[in-house]
Amino acid sequence: MQDIRAIILNRSDRKFWYIRYFVTKADGSISKYEESTGVKKAEKTLAYMQSKFLPAWLARRIEDSKRTMVKSKEFNYFANIFLKNYEVWEDYQNIEYRTNRILAEFGKKDIRTITKLDIKQYLGPLTNVKTGKSLDKSTKNKYLRVFHGIFDVAVDAGLIDRNITFDIKLHERKNRDLEEIRPFSKEEVNLLMIRAQDTQYGSLLHNYLGIAFNEGMSPAEILGLQVGDIDLQRRTIKIRRNVTKSKVKGTKTAYRKRIIPIFTGAMLHIERLVAEARRKHSLWLFSKEDGNNLEDIKDIRGTRQIIKDGKSIKQNTKWYKLLLDCGVEYRDIKNCRHTFAVLALESNAFTPQQIANILGHSDLKMLFEHYAKWLKDKAIDADTSINLYESLINKDYKQVTV
Repeated sequence: MQDIRAIILNRSDRKFWYIRYFVTKADGSISKYEESTGVKKAEKTLAYMQSKFLPAWLARRIEDSKRTMVKSKEFNYFANIFLKNYEVWEDYQNIEYRTNRILAEFGKKDIRTITKLDIKQYLGPLTNVKTGKSLDKSTKNKYLRVFHGIFDVAVDAGLIDRNITFDIKLHERKNRDLEEIRPFSKEEVNLLMIRAQDTQYGSLLHNYLGIAFNEGMSPAEILGLQVGDIDLQRRTIKIRRNVTKSKVKGTKTAYRKRIIPIFTGAMLHIERLVAEARRKHSLWLFSKEDGNNLEDIKDIRGTRQIIKDGKSIKQNTKWYKLLLDCGVEYRDIKNCRHTFAVLALESNAFTPQQIANILGHSDLKMLFEHYAKWLKDKAIDADTSINLYESLINKDYKQVTV
């Protein structure tokens, strides 16, 4: 801190004297604060507070600031303050996890010595702890935002002049991992849906796939559905929460909170689930026998085991067994959503904006970046009889022969 100025306030509706003080930071910015002195107005006069109390308070505040500055140079000090500020946030658990990963590398370092290169070299090779796969740009940016917040605390404390982390830009990977988006063919979907009726794959998988393949919802969104979200008369679904890893929370973004139509392919499955929920007296479309909500997609899919090298995958899931029994190549269950998106684009039954809205995408760019590669070479199937300018040619132009 560069400078602290303060005045005594007489709050007419309060019995204590208050202090309003202004902190001028190293970058010239000024922050205003206010706090109670704990001294009753009935016990001390304004003159006393101005001439005696205020100088002593200022001296203590400046001294405390100096002592704090000496002790609070380590990265972990500012990280703890950052976390405390986020305790009430809905996604605190994720922020805490990312912060703790960062602290393992930077915790004991003097924050003033950490460079942009240090942070970029940390983020560049960052991988998923469970799979060993490199994190995508979006996830790495979430880690970068943690650095933003921690360095902001150090700026507020006056230890550093500016937040260098806002100068860091991450580059997009050129090729998206094809394991992430690998839609099923129509033939594969039909085969899976027929075979999934067998209860050896669990009592919920068939109806789950009926929704996932036909509505384009994510696993967490499907598990978050309640009976009150379904309007069978209007044939609509309200998507407003996620369920994953034992947590029930709101949708990831404002765009993901949406109302979508119930398509014919999903109607029977939804009707069955609504009837079953009412039998259990449950709020949830997908629930345990006692009516409580499922905690994660693994309650339907089964538990997935991944060998440490991140290359080989060992499965003991109902989903894996279904794929194996159908002779369908393994892919993650989230590809049901991707299958809907690709087939919807190919069908020409929707505009791209309608599909983006159904999927909860913020814009068309996101839609095409995800799925364009699965539509390549489809132009060869276009109807060659189409003439976009036929009416103009017939009405306004004469045929020219050479």
